[in-house]
Amino acid sequence: MNKKTSSNPFILGFYGSSGIGKTTLVTRIVKLLTDEGFHVAVIKISNQAISIDSKGKDTYLYGEAGAETVVFSSASESAVLFKKPLSTSAIIKFLNENESYDFIFIEGAIEDWIPKIRLGDIDIRANTLFTYDGNFEALFKKIKHYKVI
Repeated sequence: MNKKTSSNPFILGFYGSSGIGKTTLVTRIVKLLTDEGFHVAVIKISNQAISIDSKGKDTYLYGEAGAETVVFSSASESAVLFKKPLSTSAIIKFLNENESYDFIFIEGAIEDWIPKIRLGDIDIRANTLFTYDGNFEALFKKIKHYKVI
């Protein structure tokens, strides 16, 4: 069943301490939504200076040589590596310019403008809608409701 993808995805962030279950929760939501035919993108934000690129690989060497953007494409997937940090807004703009999504979820959402769901007892961030209490069915229903509005 394919849902109609709109030009305005519902953007929702998730945040909580490391190990609290953010990835597990978002993965479960993504699975159910995509099974229903929705188009979903996920952004993972880390406050650590890590790279998914591997030293010595061609993509790494292109970045070291000065390329600002490196694209790796294979028979199974494509990856775009911006060789600088981007704001969440810039990432969402890039996503929206290249595909259409019904939902964009952001694990580790920090920016004030992003509506968020808190997991656990971490300090409340701006624009937090509520704290997840473990009731998955209620959460999933709310997320689908936000998209319908």
